[in-house]
Amino acid sequence: MSPTLFAAESLSQTISSGARLFQKACIGCHDMGGNILQPDATLFMKDLQRNGVSTEEGIYNITYYGKGRMPGFGEKCAPRGQCTFGPRLQEEEIKLLAEFVKSQADRGWPNIESRGD
Repeated sequence: MSPTLFAAESLSQTISSGARLFQKACIGCHDMGGNILQPDATLFMKDLQRNGVSTEEGIYNITYYGKGRMPGFGEKCAPRGQCTFGPRLQEEEIKLLAEFVKSQADRGWPNIESRGD
């Protein structure tokens, strides 16, 4: 397998894993890249840029620690009131989510296809 083909296949697997996590943990508030609680804080690139979180690192940090009405999902998120009361996500899962959200934002949030579990 060529390095280019291997890299493309690896990226596809990463996006697929990120999509599954997004559907499990994020879609309740961020369906189709929107935001049901804060309409000016969507996951579309224009809002990510305006809110200073348009990089994978920025998306990772806000997902891990939370900000404003967005709860943090990281295992070490603190203070408790800023964090989700549901299950926490592992660092690798948040990294996959950040890669997925950035990829979707770069493409204008095309439809998410379920890839099965």
